[in-house]
Amino acid sequence: MMDDFLFADFLEDQAAYAAAEAWWQARLAFLDGQCAPYLRTAFANGQPFHDGNPIVNLADRNAGKAARIVQQCPREFGHDYTSFEQVIELADGDGHRPAQEKIIVLTLTQAAAQRAEDELRAWFDPA
Repeated sequence: MMDDFLFADFLEDQAAYAAAEAWWQARLAFLDGQCAPYLRTAFANGQPFHDGNPIVNLADRNAGKAARIVQQCPREFGHDYTSFEQVIELADGDGHRPAQEKIIVLTLTQAAAQRAEDELRAWFDPA
């Protein structure tokens, strides 16, 4: 069902995009203080990309871990959820260091958001 998607028109409507970003920030607030963004989400002139990649990005530089959520258009992808890990380079002071990155690609529903939140909790706090 298309009506269970949240912010379904986020790629066409800048207000919906901003609302989706704020919704994710509130949902992942438990990582505040531990993580900070590591990817650029706007062009050099300040114009946001507004492409959903990433809708949110977080890095714990001390732990050498990063994560991003790529939110896709539900009309194009339907119900979709994938996650994987890769090695990246994180900027660290005036250099770079290897880090593990978790990438979650989804279309946003309450169930997908809960799954992503659970994955990120385990990723950033593996204890």
